[in-house]
Amino acid sequence: NNGGGTIWPKKQIEEVVAVARRHGLIVHMDGARILNAAVAAAEKAKAFAGPCDSAWLDLSKGLGCPVGAVLAGSKTFIEAAWQWKQRMGGALRQSGVLAAAGLYALDHHVERLAEDHANARTLGERVGNVAGIRLDPPQIDTNIVFFDTSGTGLQAAGFCERLLSKGVRMGAMGPSRIRAVTHHDVSADGIAEAGKAVAEIAGEARAGKHKGSSR
Repeated sequence: NNGGGTIWPKKQIEEVVAVARRHGLIVHMDGARILNAAVAAAEKAKAFAGPCDSAWLDLSKGLGCPVGAVLAGSKTFIEAAWQWKQRMGGALRQSGVLAAAGLYALDHHVERLAEDHANARTLGERVGNVAGIRLDPPQIDTNIVFFDTSGTGLQAAGFCERLLSKGVRMGAMGPSRIRAVTHHDVSADGIAEAGKAVAEIAGEARAGKHKGSSR
């Protein structure tokens, strides 16, 4: 998230795991967007998760499922996790329809993540060319775009409010930092509309139409 969707190099993951091993620690990977990383890097997901003891794969983010996630690890670990899930009240009844959505997503929605990445790069290009806007970080690896609005004189929260009034939803992640995420429900046309909205709001701010507004 705060890293802007950048991909951790496999070597860096291996180095972190090696440090953990030296200190007798186990390593869990929060793989909410591991498939985004795998598709963008043209790798298998296990190339990133393999060195870890366990990993979490989210089905409801880029893959587009209504709910769901998958926990992976050794047989002993999964058996223990299953027991704790039951103890903590995590059982579901008639959940096959949700599992079916997850299976469909794994079969049909993984490779299309590349479309989200392409849309994010397009949005980054459009936003990055707007006066007063600065991409942060400038490199877009996957489906997350961060940009800074301080050059427009508007704070992120106020900028997002104006975006929402134009039908574009983004999130303020600090006083002047905004996050935009592309996903299954965002089309190329939607990207064009979002880029246009950012340019219009920034232009109005520079022209003084939002003068005096700190929001």
